[in-house]
Formats: sequence, C-alpha cells, structure tokens
Amino acid sequence: MKAFLNLVRRRLASAGLAIGRRIAGFIGRIRQSLHMEEAGEGAPESRRIFRRQSYSGSRTRRFELYLPRGYRGDSSMPLLMVLHGCRQNSADIRRISNFEAVADREGFIVVYPFVTGYSGMRIRNCWGWWVEREIRPGAGEVEDLWQIIEQVRREVRIDDRRIHIAGLSSGGGMAVAAMVAHHDKIASGAAVAGVAYSETPRAVAYGAPHAVTFKPTEQLVSAMKSVMGEHGRPSPIFIVHSHDDPVVNIQAARNIRDSWAECYGIDVTRPALERSGTTGDAPWVHAGYRESRKRSAIETLFIEGRGHGWYGGNPGNFSYPAAPDISDLMWRFFKRHPLHSGSRRIRNSWPMRKAG
Repeated sequence: MKAFLNLVRRRLASAGLAIGRRIAGFIGRIRQSLHMEEAGEGAPESRRIFRRQSYSGSRTRRFELYLPRGYRGDSSMPLLMVLHGCRQNSADIRRISNFEAVADREGFIVVYPFVTGYSGMRIRNCWGWWVEREIRPGAGEVEDLWQIIEQVRREVRIDDRRIHIAGLSSGGGMAVAAMVAHHDKIASGAAVAGVAYSETPRAVAYGAPHAVTFKPTEQLVSAMKSVMGEHGRPSPIFIVHSHDDPVVNIQAARNIRDSWAECYGIDVTRPALERSGTTGDAPWVHAGYRESRKRSAIETLFIEGRGHGWYGGNPGNFSYPAAPDISDLMWRFFKRHPLHSGSRRIRNSWPMRKAG
C-alpha cells in the first residue's frame, strides 16, 4: 500500500500540474496518517513479522533478530530486547547502539522491535509510554513486546533467567513499562533518556512550548503497585541520562530512580557505591543503590555536556559516540542481574569503590 502511494505521488508531482501536486500532497497526508515507516535496511535474514494477536491493542509489528557470531542453537542464550526512540526505527537503534559487537563477545541474542503502527496523536514512531492501554499487562504495546519474545523463543533457545530490555527515549519509557508489567519475567533492564512508569506526557519537551511537569513520586509508585501488587518489585534497572538533555529533563531519570527505590525500600540520599570520570570531554558519575549487603537494584549513569540520544556507540540518528560506552556498561549490569526464583537478591559483585 505505502509503496503504491509513493509511486503515484511521485508520478503526479513530476507531471508539473497543479492538480497533480494537490493530489500528490493529499496522498502524502494519507501515507502519514497510516503512522507507518519502513524499518530500515537490515539484512533480510534478520527481519521478522509479529502478527496481531486477539488481546486488546495488539498490532502487527516488524522486528529484527540478531544471533551472535558462532551461534549453533545447541544451548540457551540470554536475550536482550532493544527499543528505538521517537523519529527512529529499529535499524537506527541497531546501528547506533552497537550491541551486536557486545553480543558477539558475550554471547547473547538481540531483538529490535519496530513500533510499526499506532493510533492517536504522537510524534513519529514514538512508543506509547504515557497511554494506559499500552502499558498495562495483557494488552497493547507492552504485551506485544513480550509476545515477540515468545515468538523468538519458538525459533531459538533462550535462557529464561536472562531476558533483558533496554530502550532510548520513548523506547526507554516503554522499557520501564515492561519492567513493571513483566517484572516477574524480565530479569533486568535499562532506560536511556526515559521516563517513569505512568508519567504524564507533559514531562517531555517535544518542541512545542509548554511548561514541563512531572507526577509526584507517590503517584508513580501507586501506579506501579496497582500492576505488581503492594509488595511487588520492578526488574532491577540501569538508568542513563544527560544533565543537558533538552528533550527529557534529567528530573525524569531521578523520578525513575526514586520510584524504583520506594518499591525496594532503598534510601537514595547517599549511593552505596560510586565512581566518576570523563570520556571524550563528557564528565559522568556512575552510582549504585542497593539494599543492605545485597546487590544493586538501581544504577544510574548521569552525563554532562551531551544532548538527547544514545551514548558511546556508533554515529547516527540521536547518537553521541564521544561518551561512555553505555551498551557495554548495560551488559555488565545485566550479567549481574539474572532472574532468581523467589528472590532477585544476591550478594553484590559490582566492582566499584565505596562512596565517600
């Protein structure tokens, strides 16, 4: 359908007729209203289709699957799902994150979903992290993401204790939603320039002039517990954000940290472990928060001097290569945080000095 509309629009516009230009513009608006964009130039063998399911809000979606070098299928491997941000697609996040180099070295499977389609008013290709029907268990985007994992499971062998998720911007917000909705199945995750669970869309500066506002922490925690139960805990999280992000204020990252801390009963006024440094003239502080004598349930990497995007990866759309390699840091975090039956808590093994 889209290819046909594109062809007709080009031929009408090239005819140089006023009526042709008007019709071509009308067709362009039809195409835009479809809310769909090609997922990029990934290798054909990596492309997959997830078909719409019967539960509410499910949609047919495209995704890409990467199997690490040397994969033979004779043993189970960890799986990492990586979500693109607004104005991106699965090929963009695949390119800039450079997770495949990490996957080849460490031995894990990577899945890159593409939002593909949606309803309502959104910036192009945003995940619906603020839309309740998209983030509640059993429906919408957050359920489609889990069912994509189930589809991959039917094709390759996955280590059920090591299923992880990460995302950028709106993908970070949806990764947060998945860590709440599927907290008993996702071992750990990461949010880059993301937002807290059930946060208001007014927390993000999309370019239109408005005062940025955030929900109180207690309101965020209440929404999380309505999904997980009063004593439920979200998956351990690695939070990455820049103090100089002009799109998502760093308060969004603090709200993720603080809402997680409330669920875990962790005091965030003083990190248990901390280190700092500078990479490519970008200062950063990496902090960890944990329960007494337990591993870190929350880690933050706060950067200065960089904008809204992925850090330390390859050049591309919304990418800042001259920064800490967050893909490598994330995987180190994921390795320390497998899913444990009955409890997520084990002795901390984070190689950082005591905070001072």
